[in-house]
Amino acid sequence: MELFVELMKGLLYAGIAAAFFLLAWAFFRLARIFSAAERSLREISEQVVPLIGKTHTTVDNINSQLSQLDEAVGDVAGITDELDQTTTVITRGVRGGVIRLSSATAGLSRGISAFLGTRAPEQKGGRKE
Repeated sequence: MELFVELMKGLLYAGIAAAFFLLAWAFFRLARIFSAAERSLREISEQVVPLIGKTHTTVDNINSQLSQLDEAVGDVAGITDELDQTTTVITRGVRGGVIRLSSATAGLSRGISAFLGTRAPEQKGGRKE
């Protein structure tokens, strides 16, 4: 029976040793995985940080360009309003001038007709001279 106990002790010690080596091997593999992950994260951060800086600069430039574009659009809108007002004033002036010229021409025509003694054509509304 003592032999059996000694044999079982030996198997127990061998099992513990095997479990120890298996656990050590697992920790070694886990350490390698963590080391590789750390290297990957370091490489990623070395590439991402400058990229984020460049992106920030690009966004700032885009915002600046959009601000300038906004000012230009505002200027064009102001010019368009001023052009519309100018066109309105010119149209009123030309229309008034045309009406005055037409009235003066009609009056002159009637005056010449009356002076020469010819009859002027009848006006709409039934009036005769």
